[in-house]
Amino acid sequence: MWKKWIGLGLLGLVVVFVLIQLVPYGRDHSNPPVVQEPAWDSPETRAMVMGACGDCHSNQVVWPFYSNIAPIS
Repeated sequence: MWKKWIGLGLLGLVVVFVLIQLVPYGRDHSNPPVVQEPAWDSPETRAMVMGACGDCHSNQVVWPFYSNIAPIS
């Protein structure tokens, strides 16, 4: 009896997960154009920032595969 309810609950969760993939909220992964960079004190500083933080905190974001999967996106 309980196995039936647990199975139906899991099936319901899978159905909900598949349905939320159809909602296009949060999937605009276009990067705005780069118009200006900060005044870096050295090329090494720029390379360090772009290597450590630039993937997410710049206008040159590299979107990972899971950014298209709801609810993570």
